[in-house]
Amino acid sequence: MGKYQRMDRIPWSIWGVVLRNWSTLLCFEVFYRVMGFEVLFPWLRYLLSLLPGLVGEPYLGQKNLASILHHPTALLLLLFIVLLAALFVCIEIVGLFVYCERGWRRESLTVWNLIKETALRMRSLLSPKRLAVLLLFPPMALSVFALTSGYLKNVKVPEFILEFFAGNPALSLLFSVVVLLSNLLLLTYLYGFPSLLFGGETFLGSWRASFRLLRREKRRTAREIAACLLLLTLTAAVLILAVVVFTALRVKCFTPPEEARGQFQFFITSAEQFWTAFSGAFLSAFLCAVMVSLYHERRGEERPGRVKRKRAWPSVALRLAIVAGTLVLVTFFSETEAGGWRAYSPEPKTEVVAHRAGAGLAPENTVAALDRAVEDGAHMAEIDVQQLGDGTLIVIHDTGFQRTAGVDLPVWEASYGDVERMDAGSSFADAFAGEPVPTLDRMLRAAKGRIRLMIELKSTGHETDLVEQTLDLIKRNGMERQCVVASMEMDLLERVKALDPEMETVYISMLLLTDQYDLKDIDAYSVETGSLSVGMVYQAHFQGKKVYAWTANTESSIDSILYNDADGVVTDNVPLAWSRIQESGKNRPLDELTDFFFPLK
Repeated sequence: MGKYQRMDRIPWSIWGVVLRNWSTLLCFEVFYRVMGFEVLFPWLRYLLSLLPGLVGEPYLGQKNLASILHHPTALLLLLFIVLLAALFVCIEIVGLFVYCERGWRRESLTVWNLIKETALRMRSLLSPKRLAVLLLFPPMALSVFALTSGYLKNVKVPEFILEFFAGNPALSLLFSVVVLLSNLLLLTYLYGFPSLLFGGETFLGSWRASFRLLRREKRRTAREIAACLLLLTLTAAVLILAVVVFTALRVKCFTPPEEARGQFQFFITSAEQFWTAFSGAFLSAFLCAVMVSLYHERRGEERPGRVKRKRAWPSVALRLAIVAGTLVLVTFFSETEAGGWRAYSPEPKTEVVAHRAGAGLAPENTVAALDRAVEDGAHMAEIDVQQLGDGTLIVIHDTGFQRTAGVDLPVWEASYGDVERMDAGSSFADAFAGEPVPTLDRMLRAAKGRIRLMIELKSTGHETDLVEQTLDLIKRNGMERQCVVASMEMDLLERVKALDPEMETVYISMLLLTDQYDLKDIDAYSVETGSLSVGMVYQAHFQGKKVYAWTANTESSIDSILYNDADGVVTDNVPLAWSRIQESGKNRPLDELTDFFFPLK
């Protein structure tokens, strides 16, 4: 065999690239996460907390976020924060490509050398002709190529936006096209990163190089990528099966029967934590290895042949010590936000709030939905209140009746005589035909003694004495202790507190930037699930304020709210929320595995 050999044309060689310096990859990922979790992220949070002060506001939410555009210092700081976050994501991607390049060349690589070479490659990317590569990150977040970054793959479109798109065929189609184009765009850049990092190309030059290499053998490239992904899936499945079977055999052989179930669950849980913390790193490295290997093969380059490496015992001992230390850090990170895993409270105290009175199982903002929320055991129902042209307060979300009642009429131009003839149920299901659009007074009477209400005041700019009328109705129905008043308009909540200091208020915002979460006149915050964090909840609780999160209609989003210890999950599907709360802290697949290997007698 000569010094060089032609690269294997089967995907098995990819694992050789990935695992060539596996301990280095492990340590690099720990170092990267430590720097992010302990250094960068706290600093970014601190910088973000400075933005409200720079624009002269106590907080920044969706209503006043645009004020940053009128303050150059705040705008520059925001751009700096975004650039810093993008560069941090880029560091991991560049590091993985460097790691895979050295693996393809069959070269040994230490952690220090990987960090040093990554820093050098990053410095080269900061040139004006290359920095534009950061513009690829938004489409990457919408494509399968997001898996090349441990953090980028966690960037998601907010659930309420996806639901809004799903309810509009045109927007749903447009979003699907954007996702498809993002994947196609990144596919044409398949060899772009290797060309940029190792071929000395500019950003535009890397586009041309990638397109030129891809144009030659599109079908073969697609087949090889599919084969590699299939191999990855099979390898993961076999590895998981092997770990489970080996653990079961070990416990059966060396553990007393009365302790077997507990020991098995302990070892599998530990393995699961390790998998959670680092499976993403090896997945990202695998995808980068595919791109690096195909890049060299398409260029007609030969991979160096295998050279037997001499192992010095001191070097082996040092590597084992480093890996052992890394595993200790894995245990720490797997129990923090950095690792993506944290034990749930054994008795979750999160309340279930029926969004729009329970819009998933009955017509939204109706008495029928409220009755269903009570039946399903919701702690609270969130309802939307607006004022008609004649001053009547009704319960409706939109500024018109088209979507829910099929009538093209703005709320502020309608009278109660118009509204009482409308059907708010047929658009949901025939079984609810004739369900009326309720007044706030009707909703209060239906809820009294049965369920608490979160009354969201929605301002259209046409209302008069909205706060005064709402508080008057609450008092007339004797429901001061059963209601909280919420709004996206801070001035309305300030008015509530001025008239009734004892009334609990909730500020609603898709995102919220503030220093200490100690806003005056606010008793609780309600934020979009994607902007919720453990730090936000901790700071709010420290100030004696609650945190709710909306709108959670999937298991993953509800689990995220429980994970962050929020006070309330706002959902259209109350039974689903309850099922996730009851399952929190449990591991059904693990229980089933335990019963299979160690059945109770």
